[in-house]
Amino acid sequence: MDNYPPSKGEIIIGNCCCGSTSSSSINPSQPFFTQTEGTLAIPFGAGIETTVLSLPVTTTFNLQNVKLDYALQLAFAFTAGNNNLDYGGRVRLRRDGVLLATQTYTNAKSRTGNPQATVSRIILPNTWFDNEALLGQHTYTVTIEYYQRLLASTTLTVETRSLNAVVFGM
Repeated sequence: MDNYPPSKGEIIIGNCCCGSTSSSSINPSQPFFTQTEGTLAIPFGAGIETTVLSLPVTTTFNLQNVKLDYALQLAFAFTAGNNNLDYGGRVRLRRDGVLLATQTYTNAKSRTGNPQATVSRIILPNTWFDNEALLGQHTYTVTIEYYQRLLASTTLTVETRSLNAVVFGM
């Protein structure tokens, strides 16, 4: 590019990895995605994992770079009169059953008086760069393990969730 680096405030469009260009040195990318807004109850129990997202992705050569982004909206529900809250879950990302990443979420708090029933919603995002995928079709999955709660009346549902993958160098 003749004007690289760009001057302050200038934006260059057309010569990025994702844009259209006539240059043969650009590596295009291929997006894959899945998303849903439906609710899904997550059963309680250490070691019990529930698949909440699944995404087929195709790579065209060995060790191709795949960038993965997911976001999950979790809703923990608490009954009225429940003063002490202690809960947690683990979110895992896998490629073809092979564990890539684990996120652990825990929270503990106390409420005073006679608290009403409430729902606590959180969003768990994650970005992961997989550079070990081999040539071919792969399935990326996101699972949740609801492993910690103080009272049996605390429940967990997953609400809006999405998983996106961008395969580079197609």
